[in-house]
Amino acid sequence: MTRDEAARRIGELRAEIDRHDRLYYVEARPEISDRDYDRLYDELLRLEGGFPDLVAPDSPTQRVGGAPIAGFEHVRHRRPMLSLEKAKTLKDLQLFDARVRREMPGEAVEYHVEPKIDGVSIAAHYRDGALVLGATRGDGAVGDDITANLRTIRSVPLRLRGDAPLPAYLEARGEAFMARGDFARLNEDLRAKGEEPFPNARNATAGSLKQLDPRIAAARPLSAVFYAVGESEGLEAETHGAALDALGRLGLPTPRMRWVCATVEEALARAEDLKARESDLPYEIDGVVIKVNRLDQWRRLGVKTRHPAYAIAYKPPSWLEQATTRIRDITVQVGRTGMLTPVAELEPVFLDGSTIGRATLHNFDDLARKDIRRGDTVVIEKAGMVIPAVVRVLADRRTGGERAYAPPDRCPSCGGPVARPRTASGSGLEIAVRCENVQCPAQRTRRVEYFAQRGALDIEGLGGIVADRLVECGWVGEPLDLFGLEAEKLAALNLGTAEEPRVLGRKNADRMVQALDRARAMPLSRWLHALAIPEVGEAMAHRIGAAHEDLEAVADSPALRAIVRRAEIERRLEEINPRSRRNPPRDEADRARRERECAGLEAERDAADRARGGVDLAEVGPVVARSLLDFLASPAGRRIRERMKALGIRPRGGGGAAAPPAGGGASPFAGRTVVLTGALAAMTRDEAAARLRAAGATVTGSVSRKTDFVVAGADPGGNKMDAAKEHGIAVLDECAFLAMLGGAGGGGPAGGGGGTSS
Repeated sequence: MTRDEAARRIGELRAEIDRHDRLYYVEARPEISDRDYDRLYDELLRLEGGFPDLVAPDSPTQRVGGAPIAGFEHVRHRRPMLSLEKAKTLKDLQLFDARVRREMPGEAVEYHVEPKIDGVSIAAHYRDGALVLGATRGDGAVGDDITANLRTIRSVPLRLRGDAPLPAYLEARGEAFMARGDFARLNEDLRAKGEEPFPNARNATAGSLKQLDPRIAAARPLSAVFYAVGESEGLEAETHGAALDALGRLGLPTPRMRWVCATVEEALARAEDLKARESDLPYEIDGVVIKVNRLDQWRRLGVKTRHPAYAIAYKPPSWLEQATTRIRDITVQVGRTGMLTPVAELEPVFLDGSTIGRATLHNFDDLARKDIRRGDTVVIEKAGMVIPAVVRVLADRRTGGERAYAPPDRCPSCGGPVARPRTASGSGLEIAVRCENVQCPAQRTRRVEYFAQRGALDIEGLGGIVADRLVECGWVGEPLDLFGLEAEKLAALNLGTAEEPRVLGRKNADRMVQALDRARAMPLSRWLHALAIPEVGEAMAHRIGAAHEDLEAVADSPALRAIVRRAEIERRLEEINPRSRRNPPRDEADRARRERECAGLEAERDAADRARGGVDLAEVGPVVARSLLDFLASPAGRRIRERMKALGIRPRGGGGAAAPPAGGGASPFAGRTVVLTGALAAMTRDEAAARLRAAGATVTGSVSRKTDFVVAGADPGGNKMDAAKEHGIAVLDECAFLAMLGGAGGGGPAGGGGGTSS
């Protein structure tokens, strides 16, 4: 074949493949089979391989992803990518409508209704028809350059189509997402490989777009849909609906269901229609967007503090996904700390994008209060792709064959005794029922998995399936057994079945052993978290680790004992208060006795405060302190401490009072409470949390009135951002965060990939 013949055929193949991509990914009406499509693609690949000078940047073969990049560059949006104001009721919509019409006196106002896609916000920039830039929303003002990853998405055209002159410049804004079926298949593949599945499609999408290796993004089933025009030169439209029509003609996928309405009441009716037909859409939605249709009115309505004044997102509480099904059985799941949780085994039902066969019943008190029985017909729900839960029983559907459930008195996993421990104050019993056998197999598996998770010792490759197999085959009985495993033995671990074996492999085994070696040098805070001590979560582990030199110092900590003793004293002082109205003295002698005992207790309380020795444990309460001391003093805790010594593992902590941040200067984060949300480009979320703690901050997972800063990376969690606004909390974008962190003497930003959004 001559070069001219090859050039002509390459042009034909590119046009044909682009057409089929559009039919499949945009219009959902494919004309050819996957096999026929592959034949066209393979022929193009073969011709371009023979004539490499004919390869063009917008060829379909160039979507596969190039070499990994060092990091994401920041992109400042020409116009801010703002979040939307939320409406939960018809009254909220009517107030929005009244405000719009008040600003547009005497003018006709119509509304455009479209789905609010639950994905990751993106912007695709085209110059003279060619894709030149892809960016995430970021904090709304600055996003990340994800051009290499965006090019791998087949529904995003590399070159705009159309006979008319193409816009000189076009910024199309939309959402990247994973279709329901594609997401399910991705998770199946991950489980088959022994890797951790994604909790929901949005996290999977965000994690894929934040990969520094575009080849990983190319292997993920990403799609996109575009819902707005940002900056443009040469695209003329008078209405939002016309602008979306123009995007569609240029080859960009746009929402399949959208309407123009004359009144807000009509818009509400269309919103309800869209919700009812949600299953017809390929993507998850988290509401409906109602926008003023005329673009000249957009410009005059302008922008409020954080939201455009011409649009609103509607999602009433009644739209929470629910389904009705029957409870086949009630079983019990044993958690890593021995806590028993009742679980409803359901007749499978489709709910919120997946088939549900199990739902949590929370605890045995909740089960009894709701009078949930085997055989009951129940309503289940899940919000934001979290664990399904039983909401209520439909008692009117009972047939008489339902069976009441009694909580077990033995652990279903090991047969050991179960009990409700007393609360730390000693005033009552915990809600949780726990297995008292620390060697319970269910606890062993979950402790190993917890020990290895990213926030603990970050042992790569040791997910749920691997942990299950290690415990099942007797290689690991407790987490510290992991340090005796050799790569050669690990490589032969069968993750499949006897009939269909699937071994871990040498490469994965080597990575796991290397991660275990790194874990030996992890700081005390990470080890305290990894040991799965009841009540000691990640934030508490970092606070306690920063205040003690090593594990032995924690086990013998005067400060922790003082916290427990102070709480006991406060409880006793309340009981014997001589001025108590609930428990007044019987007579003057009783009053005098109480006053003497109070004086002695107050002196003991002062002594307990002095015993803390200035150690900064302000956030550590008596429940955490008692649980930690009891665990480390227990036979199991003592065995762990001795085993760690024998293995040569001696994690170091901060060594007493909280150390000043590196660099000697006062950190702007010292003594402050910080919440991280969204994906950071300069470092992972774990690295950011570690840097903040080193600067003297407390890092928590939720926003409250006590929060001082919210650090918002790309695609931040909406709930956290809303809470920050509600409480008037300062929100830092990544640039501001890094500037403050650098100013604290913490050095430059750490390298590494981005984290996932919250």
